[in-house]
Amino acid sequence: MKKLSALPLLILFAAGCASKPPVVNIDTVSPRFSTAYAGGQMSISWNSAPNQIYTIFYTDAPRNQRPDWKPLPQADRIQGTGKQIEVVDKPATGDVRRYLLMTGDQKPY
Repeated sequence: MKKLSALPLLILFAAGCASKPPVVNIDTVSPRFSTAYAGGQMSISWNSAPNQIYTIFYTDAPRNQRPDWKPLPQADRIQGTGKQIEVVDKPATGDVRRYLLMTGDQKPY
């Protein structure tokens, strides 16, 4: 009798092993990040995921120096909507800035 009751569990376990993993669309996992510079302003945009938190970090440090990443004030902990988000930054004349888009509580340091 015990052997018969264990048989359904064995069949259930084997059926679970045969299931396929879900297909993941890379466009929904990794945001498309783009930048455009015109008229002294840097426009930064990306496709956001609903309820995901985003922060854009920037640095003015030259490439040959260690970057001092700081959150861009107008792009600190923005909540995703499932739509494209755009942030505009107007660096001081002559500044060369680099940007990073991070999700959640990630930090670039």
